[in-house]
Amino acid sequence: MELAINPSKIISSLCYSVLRLEPYTNCSFGCVYCYAKWYRGGRIKPRPKAIGMFSKVAKKLDLRLPFRLATLSDPLQDIEEEAKVSLKLMEIAYQNDIPILLSTKSDRISKNPWKGMIEEMGKNDLIVVQMSVSSLDRQDLEPKAPPPLERLKALEGIEAPKILRLQPLIPNYSFESAEEFVERVKDIVNQITVEPLRVEKSETKRYNWDRWSPYSFEGVIVKAECYELLLELRKACDKFGISFGLCKEGYFNLETANCCGMHYVDAKLRPTLREVYKAGVVDLNNLDFKDFLFGDWLFSLPSPIKKALRYHEKVFLKCLRDSACLNHLTPLLKKVDSKIVAISVDMKRGSEADYQ
Repeated sequence: MELAINPSKIISSLCYSVLRLEPYTNCSFGCVYCYAKWYRGGRIKPRPKAIGMFSKVAKKLDLRLPFRLATLSDPLQDIEEEAKVSLKLMEIAYQNDIPILLSTKSDRISKNPWKGMIEEMGKNDLIVVQMSVSSLDRQDLEPKAPPPLERLKALEGIEAPKILRLQPLIPNYSFESAEEFVERVKDIVNQITVEPLRVEKSETKRYNWDRWSPYSFEGVIVKAECYELLLELRKACDKFGISFGLCKEGYFNLETANCCGMHYVDAKLRPTLREVYKAGVVDLNNLDFKDFLFGDWLFSLPSPIKKALRYHEKVFLKCLRDSACLNHLTPLLKKVDSKIVAISVDMKRGSEADYQ
């Protein structure tokens, strides 16, 4: 799908931001752990058709639907200096009142004309800047990206809602102390969102960690199991007054804010398993996600967007009815007859008790 991430059990059940803009065919930063390399290849080239397709859809949208810029390549890598595809996409979003989730490792956010566009959008609640790091002190796994401290300095220099994405969180690499990590960024960002390392099973020996669990349903991709590190980060964020989010981990009990920062842009959202968890008990025979993009809400959308969101909704509903799928995605929900019941989890011990 040109303007949406393809539906899958994981994405459709756990992601709010399934609409995307892809300005380039590849990425120059060459991060060792990058899982987008499984989906792309070849030379780095601009994708001007993204501009035309987005412009056409943007003019027909009358809801504030967020688009992620981008998912498979860095939107502000060096080719952007000349091609400016990402800048043009932001201009279209600004002109049509469409929120953008800008995901980058580039310090270009602090340079004009990008800085000016970002700050103008920020004044109108139309952008969230998400800067990714895997560490504040090391860069050996991100050889061609700007140094982490330069990214942080660039982030500090702009006026807009700002999220630091610890993406990926690599145990025994990203930090020595979670509290120290959060303290170093507490005056710069509004939120920290964390995504533990996900790699192909054959690549785990590269990393100094021995606890892995299946991420993909096929078992090819595994993720680092590090609940205790996530808990430490959550507690540190609480201490310093920073919001905390998780990306597709299923530990909804640890989250204090929308993972993608949708609350900063007043966007219309599709439901995820988080809404099921917050509800406590959901009757599968009477599903009703009020105020969310669900069911009849979708029929008023432009055709490409409607089609994409309906596919995602179909997969999401299928996962709700599949106990094995649900158990794979989160330990905090279980299917009981025709209902989905949330589990209450003691954060400190990780013990479970039936939701009351």
